[in-house]
Amino acid sequence: MLRVRQIATPSFALLSYIIIDSESGECFVIDPPADFNAHADIASLKIKAVINTHIHPDHTMGNHLFSGKVPILAHTDEGSLFQRIMNSSLAAVFTARIPPKISFTLIEGSDLRLGDIPVEVLHTPGHSPGSICLFWPGNLLSGDTIFIEGIGRTDIPGGSFREIRASIERLIALPGETKVWPGHSYGGRYSANLREIVPLLRQMIRSPDKNLLHNSKRVLKYFCIAPA
Repeated sequence: MLRVRQIATPSFALLSYIIIDSESGECFVIDPPADFNAHADIASLKIKAVINTHIHPDHTMGNHLFSGKVPILAHTDEGSLFQRIMNSSLAAVFTARIPPKISFTLIEGSDLRLGDIPVEVLHTPGHSPGSICLFWPGNLLSGDTIFIEGIGRTDIPGGSFREIRASIERLIALPGETKVWPGHSYGGRYSANLREIVPLLRQMIRSPDKNLLHNSKRVLKYFCIAPA
């Protein structure tokens, strides 16, 4: 059985995760915050890898804590020269340090396991070219593709409303009882069953990108589009 430990940090309303296999004790750390050490003792964890759902700097600020200790993984499409330069530059501004090396090796269906339990990599581009979600029965870590009260922004470099719409259409086909664990607590929501948020997601992907951006009365501060 995999357990989800959610770590909430006020900065960026970021939600990070530790996914732990109850039997083996192995775990993945997802999108670690800069103050990860304040939430967990790294030395006590059997960390197989750090996984970045994408490499926007708010999701990589804690990577340096794991550099040289465990693999730091992201999707291959996050590894383009443009994406690396843009996000490394922003990360340096946020953290005042050069970001550690990321292994851009994840692809759709990459074989990730904790103990004997597979964790499926879903490539869900749109918010960024290499955005991913992680899925195993009953749970979806959705990164910045979907939130409980919004979807990832697409009006930033590398964003595509056409792609995020296709990604969301794919996600809403998952079982309705799937628990969604988003990358941010925008709107003060930390998780929900997929069935609960599907109507909102359908509403938002029906809107053309420009109309959604400019007509929304409540565009959340960082990388999220929220409904009017």
